[in-house]
Amino acid sequence: MQISELQPSLVKQFAAIIDRHQLGQAYVFSGVAGTGKAQLAEWIALRLFCQNVQNDQPCMQCPECQRILSHNHPDVVVLATEARSLKVDDVRGLKAELTKSGVEGQQRVFVIQQAEKMTPGAANSLLKFYEEPVAGATIILTTTAKNQLLPTILSRAQIINFPDPPVASIQAQLETAGVDKKSAALAVKLTADVAQAQAMVADGEFQSRVQAVLNLAAQLANRDASAFVSVQASLLPTAKALPEQNQVLALLALVYEDAMNRHFEVDSQPAFVGEAVVKQLSWLSSKVLTKSLQAILAAQVRLRQNVTFQSATEALILQLLAAES
Repeated sequence: MQISELQPSLVKQFAAIIDRHQLGQAYVFSGVAGTGKAQLAEWIALRLFCQNVQNDQPCMQCPECQRILSHNHPDVVVLATEARSLKVDDVRGLKAELTKSGVEGQQRVFVIQQAEKMTPGAANSLLKFYEEPVAGATIILTTTAKNQLLPTILSRAQIINFPDPPVASIQAQLETAGVDKKSAALAVKLTADVAQAQAMVADGEFQSRVQAVLNLAAQLANRDASAFVSVQASLLPTAKALPEQNQVLALLALVYEDAMNRHFEVDSQPAFVGEAVVKQLSWLSSKVLTKSLQAILAAQVRLRQNVTFQSATEALILQLLAAES
């Protein structure tokens, strides 16, 4: 889906800002996966440099647009990684670029995707830009967890919160495309991107991860100590890469969120439709459910801090078993 369709209000807002030559020097784009944060950052660069803007939209055809789209524009720098974290060395090149003037004009755009991955050292190394902004330079951080960014960065940037697309609309699109209702209900809780959701539910490994998480949740609901062993026996084989490991913890969080909603009789579309383990966990006290969710969220943070998936998850299982005892 084009960003002008996914986030029309934000596109209109930034088109007007650019037309008035009022683009800020620092932004944080915050929102769940699939809401178009990186797409909007790229659109801003395209709109700034396009030589043939039409109806407030970049043409996508001129040399400037083509260089941005192929990641070859000297005044548009994007930092992205599939690694667990962004370290000082990763941002060193970007820092050097921040001190330079534009190669072909006055304006420069710098984007750091998944900025929550920055280590404290990497984030601190960027503070000089926020304290002493460079004329003509705009830095955009995209994140799904803005609370994990340095308060100093947040206080000096304009926070743009990306609204979630209507869940019902995304689920309807998935079901129209042939995704069964149960899988669609889960997918929309993990991403707001229809294409990404379709690919997810079609992936056999994803289905294996879902089943492994449900099996683990059942062991936890039964206070079965063998849940600890399941981390290595069942979870690790389905989650070898960091994105998959993050997804496992996100799935476990959704199980407990569903249980919490059921416990308090909240009228909310569950991620796991008709799963008995959700009903069983919902019988736990609100205090236990709250502590369990907090423990899962803390494990997600530890995973981003270079703690191994096995260590983070095994520690989590012990916390969840202790919370339920």
